[in-house]
Amino acid sequence: MRYGLHLLPDAFLLLALLRMTFVHLHTERRAMFFFLASWLVYSLLTLFLAQVHPAGSPEYAAVFAWLTIAAWTYGAPAIWLASSRVARSAGYSIATAAVLFLAILSVKFIFENAALGATGRILALNSWAAVLAGAIFLFASVGAQAPDRLLWLAAGIFFLVYGFGYIFIGMLRPGAWAYPALVLVLSAVWLALAWRVGANPEHLFNLEKLGWIPALLPRAQVLARANRG
Repeated sequence: MRYGLHLLPDAFLLLALLRMTFVHLHTERRAMFFFLASWLVYSLLTLFLAQVHPAGSPEYAAVFAWLTIAAWTYGAPAIWLASSRVARSAGYSIATAAVLFLAILSVKFIFENAALGATGRILALNSWAAVLAGAIFLFASVGAQAPDRLLWLAAGIFFLVYGFGYIFIGMLRPGAWAYPALVLVLSAVWLALAWRVGANPEHLFNLEKLGWIPALLPRAQVLARANRG
């Protein structure tokens, strides 16, 4: 039951990735698809890491740190593409900086907790990185064209909720209900993405397909005349 709850966001993320593949969105937005696929692998590996190394051990913390670094390294191209759009607007840049400042203050509070171990500190830094990426994706989605708007919006909401959710739990320790609630919200984000990714006019029709229509008209007219004759 415990692993089933942890795997719920990963299952819906996998569904969203399969939907992206079905409509060939993985070839149109390679950087984002690669980032989301890498995040899925990262989530699965960190989930079952405790089966290899005891949680809280130095070995566990070392592997967790390397997996976290790898996940954000693989996501750098997608974050960079989104940040180039945010950088064009001074308002979005200021808003991103404000969100980042709040995350830094929260993570600083967590680091000052003497009882926090190495794994907890890595998780706090991971949450900070998630908030930064989420703010970039969210502000980049404003006014963007499809499919970037959909992908950036979903990723922005997910990483903001993910980052601030873990920061909130680490700071306030609200109780056993907090993590299941966070998991359900994160699952809903990927479920919404999977629901929205699908066959739409932009996937069914494009300029390349429409370009065949004028070329086929003369042939169709000749066949119609032959049939009438």
